[in-house]
This record gives sequence, C-alpha cells and structure tokens, in this order.
Amino acid sequence: MKSVAALGAGMVIAAVATLWFATGPVVVTPKVRPLQVNPNMPAFKPVPSPLQAE
Repeated sequence: MKSVAALGAGMVIAAVATLWFATGPVVVTPKVRPLQVNPNMPAFKPVPSPLQAE
C-alpha cells in the first residue's frame, strides 16, 4: 500500500513539474551591471605617518 502511495505522489509531483515548465515559469532575472564605486561606502584610506614624510 505504501508503494502505491509513493508512486501516486511521484506521479503528482511529475505532473506538477511538467505543467510548471510547460507554462514557462516566471523567473526574475536581475539586470547584470558592472560593479561601480559607491562614494558612500566606507573604505580604508591610508593614514599619513611621520615615517613616510622623511
């Protein structure tokens, strides 16, 4: 009896997957842009030291 239930569940999953891909699922594709420098992002800046001044 469990094998019949497992086969039935597999058939239902296969049917849903077939309908899902047959109707063309809506896939959100984000626009790919090259990375740009954000001036608001904190960054490490070199701190002048007295050793470099010499």
